[in-house]
This record gives sequence, C-alpha cells and structure tokens, in this order.
Amino acid sequence: MKNKLKAFFRVLWQSISHNFWLKLLSLVMALMLWNSVISSNSTLTRNKTISGLTGYLAGQATLEANKLALAEDPAAALSNIGVIIEVARSEYAYVSADNVQVALDLSSVRGAGSQQVRLRASTAYGRVAEIIPSSVTLNFEALDSRSIPVNVKLEGDMREDLYYSYTRVNPSTITVSGAASVVQSVASAYVYDDVSGHDSPYTSAEQFVLQDSGGNEISQTLLSLSSSSITVSVGIYPTRELPVSTNFEDVLAGQVADGYVIQSVTIQPDTVTVAGDSELLEGLTSLLIEPVSVEGASQSFSARARIASLTDFRYISTEQVYVNVNIAEESVSAWIDKVNISYVGQDENLTLSSQRDSVTVFVTGPKSKIHALEENGLDVVCDLTGLKAGTYQLTLDYGMQYDDSITFEPSGGTITVTLSEASTDE
Repeated sequence: MKNKLKAFFRVLWQSISHNFWLKLLSLVMALMLWNSVISSNSTLTRNKTISGLTGYLAGQATLEANKLALAEDPAAALSNIGVIIEVARSEYAYVSADNVQVALDLSSVRGAGSQQVRLRASTAYGRVAEIIPSSVTLNFEALDSRSIPVNVKLEGDMREDLYYSYTRVNPSTITVSGAASVVQSVASAYVYDDVSGHDSPYTSAEQFVLQDSGGNEISQTLLSLSSSSITVSVGIYPTRELPVSTNFEDVLAGQVADGYVIQSVTIQPDTVTVAGDSELLEGLTSLLIEPVSVEGASQSFSARARIASLTDFRYISTEQVYVNVNIAEESVSAWIDKVNISYVGQDENLTLSSQRDSVTVFVTGPKSKIHALEENGLDVVCDLTGLKAGTYQLTLDYGMQYDDSITFEPSGGTITVTLSEASTDE
C-alpha cells in the first residue's frame, strides 16, 4: 500500500512540475479575470453597518414657519445612531462614518406635544438600507419670542485708584425665540467682562449668558438668538477724592434777615470721589455746589444741594450733599450798671442788711438779649443758706442766671451782707 501511495504522488508531481511556470501564470490570470468580472457587476452587493453616528437637525425653518419649536434638547436622541448601507462589493471599503450623514427632519412636524419624527440618512456610496432607530419621539411647543435687555457686569482685578464702567453695549437688547416655556423663563442676558490688566478704555466682543429670575443659567441650545456676541466698550479713568468748598461766597446766595449773621456752614459728606480725564482732575482742588439761598433767613436750617459741573465727570460718588447753615443773632456789647440782687436761703430769725459798691458790667451776646439786659438790668441771686448772724463778704456770679451766649466782664463782683438777730417785743 505504501508503495502505491508513493507511486501516485510521483505521478502527480510529474504532472504539476511539467510546464510549472506556465500553469502558475494561467492561475493568476484566471483570478484577475474573476476579480474584474465581480468589480464590473454592480448587482453583486454587501451590507455594511456604521455605528455611533451623531445626527443633525434639519427643517428648523419650516418648523418655525409652522409656529412650533423644540421643547427639549434632542442631543441624546441624535447620538449613537446606526445605519446599514447596501453597497457594491467594489465600493465596500470606501464606506465610513465620514461619508454617512443622519438628519432629523423637523419639517414634517405640524402640531405641539409629543411627536414621533423619522430619521433620514444619506451616503456617498450605495444606499441606506436601514436606520437604527428609524425615528425618535420629541416634545414640541408653540413658538414664542421676546426681547431681553443686555446687562454688563465688570469683574476681575480692579485697581483702587481707577474707575471702571461700561460706556456702550451693542446690541443693547437681543431677541430670544424658541419654545414658549423656555423663552418665558428667560429674565435677563448678562455679559461678564474681565477687566484684569486693563488701565485705559477698550472695546471687546464678549459672549453672554441667559439667566432666569433666580440667576440660574439657561441653556441656549433650544433657542434662536438675534446675536451670538455683544460688543462692550469699557471706560477706565483715574479717580480723586476732593473736598467740597464751604466758603460762604461759594455755597450761599442772598442775605439773612436784618440783625442775623451766618456763623458757620458745614457740608455732609465733606469729600466726594470723582473720576474723569486726567487733564480735568489735575486742575481741581475742590468741588463747588449750586448755591443755597439764605435770603431773609433768621434761623439755622439744612438744605440739599447738587454738585456743580457734573457733566465733566465720568463718575461721582454722590451727586448731592446736605448743607447745614448755622444762623444766629448779631452779637453786640453794652455796659450794664443796674444789678438786681435777690436773696434765697435766709434764716427767718435773722434780718438782712447789705452794702455794695457801684457795679458796672460789660456784656456781649445776641442783640435781643443784650437789649433786654439794658432795659431790665442784670439779675443776680445771692444764696444765704446756712449763714448765722454776722457780717459776710459774698461773691456774685453774674453769669449763673444766663446761658453761654452772653459773656460778662468782669464775670462777678462782691457784696457785704450783715445778718442780725431779729428783735422781739416783750
């Protein structure tokens, strides 16, 4: 048996080895001919599955024309989509995720609420045989639109000797369109501009965020916006703290009533911080107010006044101050030679006799009070409490009965009093 097998393989090898290279060439040519036949025959196809595709939205203009809008983010529904492509065998290798697109066509949606929307796909090679999933379910609402003001908040490292403010915002409002529930939740639009490192005016284009009434950020994914960025112009100016002038001629207008004078003027606050161009601030030593009228005034009062020349400043810490005007009677002086002495505390068992030198006192004070002293004399009280019989030289204090608005020169005098035992009839 073994010999028979050896004989068989010997005959087979002789047959193959005879004209070997010619036979090998024939085999190669046959394979090439077969491959050419397959390549030229488009009826020979294979299916190729592309997974993990991300779809995009289409037909949004038609959706808005139908007064509708998406009420939820479709990103999750449009991720990880699979597409089966039927493609000619000759093009099988060319099919990839780069040349297959999946779209969610919103133009077919006609009503609000939960709607099932079909997905569609396209490919550069072959045809789409199946989309997995073939449709998604999304919620739609009535389309709404509103205008939102743009607010600017400056943040970052700000120098204490500089004033920062935004001087221009363009656009100052943006139009927000989308699902009614989302649009109605938008309360404001904010631009947060970082001024760190800036020491002079500048202009920049900034992104903005939408916020609800609680200050929470609202996603812009489901909204159509009239602008994608905001141009903000920021002014940066040096500051100075300046005193407010209290000179009478700077702050008062008119004349007080006859017999009265202005004693003092105070202003609160007495200093104000201003910001402006360097040339303006360098020439200032104090601030002026719009004058307060004192015409015919006969008593002290307070009034509110406005800082003058506000238009020249970029910033002022307060535009108004309180002016306190202290008005008093005109001060006069006179000699008083009439002194009225009254006694208190005398022991009822003693009799009193007194002797005093002629007294003249120089008084200074409000006009009406001095005139009263000239007419009525100077009243002095002499206290005899606890004194026994005897002769005493007592000091008189002229100012004890009067307020501090009147001064006396000399401030006091002396009087000699004698207290005697009262006589009794037997």
